[in-house]
Amino acid sequence: MDMTPYRLLFAGLACATCLSAGSAAAQDICEDGQAVTLTILRTPGNYPYPAAMKAWQEKHPCVSFEINEVPFAQLADTISVQAAGASPPDIIVYDGPNTQSYAEAGILLPVTDYLPDGWEDDILPATRAEHSYNGEVYSPGIEQTTVALYYNRALVEAAGIEPPQTLEEAWTWPEALEAFKACQQGPAGAPDIWGLGPTRFGNGQPGLVYQDLLYQRSNGDPEAPQDSSAFRTFWALSPDGSTVEGYLDTPEAIEALTFYRAMFNEEGVAPKVGIPNAFFDGKACFYIDTPAAGNALLAEPTIEWGITPLPYFRTPVVHTGSTTFGATARSAHPEVAARFVVEMSWGEYAYMNVSQRGNLPTLRSLFERFDIYDDYPMKVFVDQLESWGQPRPPSPRFAQYDRIVSEALRDVAFGGDPERAMAGAERNVQRALER
Repeated sequence: MDMTPYRLLFAGLACATCLSAGSAAAQDICEDGQAVTLTILRTPGNYPYPAAMKAWQEKHPCVSFEINEVPFAQLADTISVQAAGASPPDIIVYDGPNTQSYAEAGILLPVTDYLPDGWEDDILPATRAEHSYNGEVYSPGIEQTTVALYYNRALVEAAGIEPPQTLEEAWTWPEALEAFKACQQGPAGAPDIWGLGPTRFGNGQPGLVYQDLLYQRSNGDPEAPQDSSAFRTFWALSPDGSTVEGYLDTPEAIEALTFYRAMFNEEGVAPKVGIPNAFFDGKACFYIDTPAAGNALLAEPTIEWGITPLPYFRTPVVHTGSTTFGATARSAHPEVAARFVVEMSWGEYAYMNVSQRGNLPTLRSLFERFDIYDDYPMKVFVDQLESWGQPRPPSPRFAQYDRIVSEALRDVAFGGDPERAMAGAERNVQRALER
């Protein structure tokens, strides 16, 4: 496959124009009156978006942009190669859970000193935690996302099911399973209409940390004593990111994963393979997804639908995280890059960027500008994010953690022994943490 990035150039005005304009803002950000070109590495069509960039350039006309785009599947490898190269990008757009990995590796520049007054009070706590490392903020974040349980209104009403609409009334996983079984049409394991449809992430198979680690985390308790298995189950990694031993194969985790395995096997209410558009085609009663699915259904309502909060065992929890961006530590123009990243994530620029995709803002002050999230059903995502949201276990080795634990979860979904799978995951993740 051709790895050559697609190149797109946003031309800034000539330096002579910058100087003659006499703009205080332009003189402030430009380096000694010299024109600056910032290179941005991102996935195709991702932010920062053209409208926000154009508005920013009008205030800083000495700055131009060169954008290099690579497919998401190649992004992490490309970042590693280019960050170590002779001409690293000035700005990278990347998957948010990798912030700590990139910070520890010296790829990202801390932006703490560039954050505006009021940022600490406005930013969602989960975003602050996800993008911080050793007391420094490495990305201000632009958008957030999480998952909830969508349902086909016609199918669940025909089955006599009334899904809850508020966090206070949210189902437990055993209650949700009864709803899946009541709504499913056809034999277990091979129905005409599934109780719980397959994920759209990855290849459609179960096992993704972002979605499926929530089963066992919800069977823990963050308020329990720190040496207890309930506490460790909830966090799924030590709070300082140093060890995973005793965090993945707790009795509570195994209990939750035994239930998780049964949904795909003994109960047969969820498929083990991908079925493209199953929920949107009316072939599944329930379906776990992000706000993007709701925005797609609002734009093109192929079915009547609703949203119910994500079920849980003991403690409600949903994962947060989305793509984000940061300035690189080896940027040729670190101050300009850091200021651009921070300013794109604040105020009107942040609103312009978040408006382009159907995800949630990271700033509380922006929610009131998105009417779609004021009322049910999409308000469920906002409520979950503020009350239940947690980053995926933050770690400088998150990429390895994500791969290893996803493989273990998939093994369980396909019928594997939960205790064996998670004990193996613990050993392999611990080796990665100690390297």
